[in-house]
Amino acid sequence: MSNHDHLPTSQAYDLWSTVYDTDGNVLQKLDDIYISTALPPLITPNTTVVELGCGTGRNTLKLVELGAGKVFAVDNSKGMLEKLCEKVKTGGEEVVEVFEVDLSTFASEGTAVENGGGEFKKALEGREVNGVLSTLVLEHLALPAFFAAAASILPVGGWLLLTNMHWDMGSISSAGFLDTTTGKKVKPVSMNHTKEQILEEAQRWGFVVEGVEEAGIRDEEHARAFGRRAEKWVGVLMHVGILFRRV
Repeated sequence: MSNHDHLPTSQAYDLWSTVYDTDGNVLQKLDDIYISTALPPLITPNTTVVELGCGTGRNTLKLVELGAGKVFAVDNSKGMLEKLCEKVKTGGEEVVEVFEVDLSTFASEGTAVENGGGEFKKALEGREVNGVLSTLVLEHLALPAFFAAAASILPVGGWLLLTNMHWDMGSISSAGFLDTTTGKKVKPVSMNHTKEQILEEAQRWGFVVEGVEEAGIRDEEHARAFGRRAEKWVGVLMHVGILFRRV
């Protein structure tokens, strides 16, 4: 009997939402470090940001705290969005609008209503988006689908701040969590995209690179700062952050 449950991404994240903020995920911690320095310079009081794959709002709330004028938070997991909405109630209700959208088909012609994107697209009408933020989401989407969605939202001159599981880590692992009710590891759909594949597809949709940062667990001393789960990742690049500009 398999000790893994492979589920559609939205279903997996519905389950994961109950522990997503508390399960000590090392990749999330690396992501927080990167976002803490990469995101603030991009935000001004009038900035309108679309967050593709907002999850429980880990970075949505950072956008609010940094003073973004408007945040459109998008995800395809009801469980994750419920957690986000609970957080927004304590601050940010006037700034954040939440939409349940399937990004895998969002930019496909004629699918806006079917995948939940109709209301989202209507909300964007007449509004210039300054930036798109997407953290630890790309692993779950085909590259053409993701960059088509970002390009359909972002005008020329806008920025795209993208983070993902590093391709070195992706060659030996994928996103997932331990479901304590079943004792099984739950894994959503996952695709390991290489650096070359990401940059090539981005270029096809009019995105140029302004910066790439790769990070991992350097040594055992570094691992101790991230908790016990980091020990097995010593020497492995785990996280990549890329800043793009649409031209």
